[in-house]
Formats: sequence, C-alpha cells, structure tokens
Amino acid sequence: MAGRSRELVVQSCSSRCSRNSQARRFSRCQGRRRAATSQASIQLFPWRSDQLSYSAAGQASSMGSRARSGHLAPDFMILNRRKAEDQRRVFDEKCKSDASVERFAHWEHKTAGKIERNTVTRKVETMKQDMKEELNERRSKLAALLAEEDARYTAELSSFEETPEMRRDRLKARARELMRRREQEKREFAVLMRERQFRESCDAFREHDGEQLLHECVVARERALEEKEENKQRQKEENEMWHNKLLDLVRKSEEREMNDKNRQMELRSEMLHTLQEQIQELQARRDEDERLKQEEARLMRERFELDLAEAKRKEHERAEMQAEKKLAVARHNALLRAEKDAEIRRQQEEDLKLLNAMLDKERRAEEAELQYKAQLRQQAREYQAQLIELMKKEAVDEAASEAIRKAEQEKAWRKREEVWEKERAAREKLMKEVLQTRREQLQQRIEQNRREREFAMEEKERMVREVDDIEQQNALQAEIRKRIAKEHQRDILTQIEVTCCIPCQPAFTRVPSRKPRTRCEERWRSRPWSLRLPGGRKLHTRSVSSLAPLAPHALRRQNWPRRCWCRSH
Repeated sequence: MAGRSRELVVQSCSSRCSRNSQARRFSRCQGRRRAATSQASIQLFPWRSDQLSYSAAGQASSMGSRARSGHLAPDFMILNRRKAEDQRRVFDEKCKSDASVERFAHWEHKTAGKIERNTVTRKVETMKQDMKEELNERRSKLAALLAEEDARYTAELSSFEETPEMRRDRLKARARELMRRREQEKREFAVLMRERQFRESCDAFREHDGEQLLHECVVARERALEEKEENKQRQKEENEMWHNKLLDLVRKSEEREMNDKNRQMELRSEMLHTLQEQIQELQARRDEDERLKQEEARLMRERFELDLAEAKRKEHERAEMQAEKKLAVARHNALLRAEKDAEIRRQQEEDLKLLNAMLDKERRAEEAELQYKAQLRQQAREYQAQLIELMKKEAVDEAASEAIRKAEQEKAWRKREEVWEKERAAREKLMKEVLQTRREQLQQRIEQNRREREFAMEEKERMVREVDDIEQQNALQAEIRKRIAKEHQRDILTQIEVTCCIPCQPAFTRVPSRKPRTRCEERWRSRPWSLRLPGGRKLHTRSVSSLAPLAPHALRRQNWPRRCWCRSH
C-alpha cells in the first residue's frame, strides 16, 4: 500500500508538471500563431498594404489640401469608413482564430486531466480489488482452519466419552483392586498380630522391653533432677542478685538521707549567717535619715499590697485550673465509660455472631455428612448390584463365595455404621463441650467486665481523692503563704518600730549582748509549732524539721510575738 501510494504521488506530480509544460507550450504556440496570422494576412491580401499606403497618402494629401483650402475633401469619410471596416474585419478574424486556438488548447488540457484522473481511478480500483481478494483469501484460510479445529476437537471429545463397556471394565478392575487391597491389609494385620503375640509370649523380648523402659525412666528421672538443680541454682543466683540490689538501694537511701541532713545543716548555717548579716545591716542603717525610713516603709507597704494582689490572682487562677481539670477528668471518665459500654456491646454481638456461625457450620457439616453417607450407601448398593451381576455372568458356582462376600460386606457395613454412630456421638459430645466452654467464657467475660467497671469506679474515686488532696495541699500552701506574708509584714513593722525607738534609748542599751540573743533564738526554735489545715483542723509538731515535707520555706510559730519575749530583753 505504501509503495502504491508513493507511485500515485509520483504520478500526480508528473501529471502536474506535464500540465504546466503543456500550458507553457500552448502560450508559445498562441504567440507564434498570432504572428503567423498577421504575416499570412499581409501575404494573402497585398492590396491592403497598397490601400493602406494609398489611404495614408490620400490622407496626407487631403490633409494638405484641407490645410490649403481650409475644408475637408469629399472622399475623406469614405476612406475612414473603409479603414474602420478593414480593421473590424481583421479584429474579428483574429478573435475567431484566437477562440478556436483557445478551444483546442482547453480541450487538450481537459482531456489530459481526465485521462490522468481515469488512470488514478483505475489504479485505485485495482488496489481495492487486490485488497478484497486478499481479504477473501485470508477469510477462506481462517474458515478452513476453524473447520479443521472443530473436527479435531469433535474427535477428541468423542474419544473422551465413556461407553458402557468401558465403564463396566473399569468397575471390574476397581473391584478386583479393592479385593486385592483388602486381602493384603488383612495379611499385613495378621502378620503384625502374630509378631506382637510372639514378642509378648517370649520372655527374652519382655525382659529386653522392660530393661529398655527402665532405662528410659532412669534417664528421664536424671534429666528431671538436673533440671531441678539448674532451677535451684538459677533461683539462688536471682535471690543473690535481688539481695545485692536491695543492699544497693538501702545504701543509696542512707547516702540520700545523709546528704539531706548535710543540706539541712548547711541551710540552717546559711540562715543564721543571713540573720547575722541582716542584724549588721540593721545596725549600720540606724544612722540614716528619717525621710529615707518613711520612704522605705511606704515602698514596703506598696510591695506588700502588690504581693498580696499577685497571690490572690494566682490563687484565683489555680482555682480555675483545678475546676477545669475536674471538668476534663469528668468528661474523660464519661468518654471512657461510653467506650467501655460500646466495647462490651460489640463483644457480646461478636460472640453471638460467632456462636451462630459455629452452629450453622456444625449444621452444614452434619447435613454434608448425612448426604455423604447417603451417597456412600447408594454407591455401595450400586457397587453391590454390579458385583452381583458380574458374578452371575462370570460363574454360577460362585454363589457360596458371593454369599460369604455379601455377609462380609454387610459386616463391614455394620462396622462402618457403628463407627459413624460413635463419631456422631463424639461430635455431639464435643459440640456440647464447646457450647459449655463458650458459656463459661461468656460468663468469665461478663465477670471480667464487671471487675473492670468496679476497678474503673475505684480508680475514679481514687482520682477524686487525689484531686481533693491536691486541693487541700494547695489551700494549705496558700494559707501558709498568706501567713508568711502577714508575719513578714509584722516583722518589718517590728523592725521599723525598733529602729524608730533605738535613737531615744541610752548609749549603753543600744547594742544588746550577743549571748542573750542566742538563748532567745534557741528558746524560740524549741517552742511547739502548729499549722491550721483546711476544714478547721490543726497540725501540731515539736520541731521545725517535721514540717519540711509540707512547706520547706513556709513555717510559722504559734502566737508570734511583736517583740522578743525573753526576760533578758
């Protein structure tokens, strides 16, 4: 097809070039014909040249005479009319010749185009005819192949079909094979039983089996003892390891307690040093101006107010945070409860679906088994009928053997039915056990869900108690901070009063002795301490260190005096 199309393109290009060359030749021929026509007219009509020259001469003479006389000659109009008629005739002849030449050229050009189109059309029709013949040939080949395959497959299918004679021969061969296999199994079983009877009746074999069994028992006992010793050794190593870990924990706890004690001693020494520095600073500032003292007092009051406002704001924020936490915990518990209820419902539905599916499966299995048994009975009956027919055809003297075989078949069938009955009873028993186990599992699941709900309720109550404890601790800390702030303010005011009173005292009473101040501090530290807890309860203690876990930096003494209560002061 590609070669033919290429040939058509080449032919069309060549025809186009030939048409262009023909048009050029036609234009050249037309020019030559016009020149030849004018030359031929001169040769054919020579008088016209003389007439033209005469008319030109007459025109010139008439023009000269007219120029001389001043008016036109009498034959001037005739000459002009003749001249116009000659020109019109020459023009008409030339037009006719040109029209004839043009018609001839147009005919030639049209004929060449038509010939080319007809050639292309014939070639295209030839190509189409060839393609159609090729397609018909391929179709015929495919039809032949299809018919051949149909015939081959028909022959194969006909060869696969089983005829009654072939089926009868196959059943006979199967019956013989089954009989041979049954006899072989019986012989093998008899040989096995004889060998077992011989081993049981022979003393040597029994002694050998007993020794072997005793040896196996001894080996098993030794292996058990070794495993027991290994377990004891491993348990001992684990006990030693945990004992060492416990000793390490005790040692670490003792070191931690010693470190805590050292840190408490350091904190106490630092606090004493801080108190000494504060006393020295107070002694150094006694000479300052009254204006600075008043300004400092004012600034301290403002700072106290700011601290109090900040403490109130933080307390309010903490209360809001605790309320949000309570709400979040309640929402979370509700969500957990809903999820657990949904999970319990989903598990119950799944258990019910699983139980129904198991029952359906057992029912389908029983139906399939009954159907299979019926099919086996039908096959057995057919097989029995075929064997009977075969034996009748083979020989008449085999009636006794046939009766014996039939009795054996009935005996085997009864044994098979007994086995099936036992299997059915075992399946029913297994089904009852499965159902009972499933009920127990469901009961255990329900009990587990109940325990989980109780545990969730206990966890919720514990969380509520923890939240209450946290709230109480927060309230206790707030109360401690509030009291510390009040005591701090009171201490500042006391210091201000003492500072204000010092200039009025004599010189020998301005600097108190160091030793009574120390006794006073010791007596002050040895006094009992108490804290007021939320709900009106009080916490009493004999030492400051016992209150450290509650509030390390927030201790207050009961009935804090505005001034020192020592008698020496």
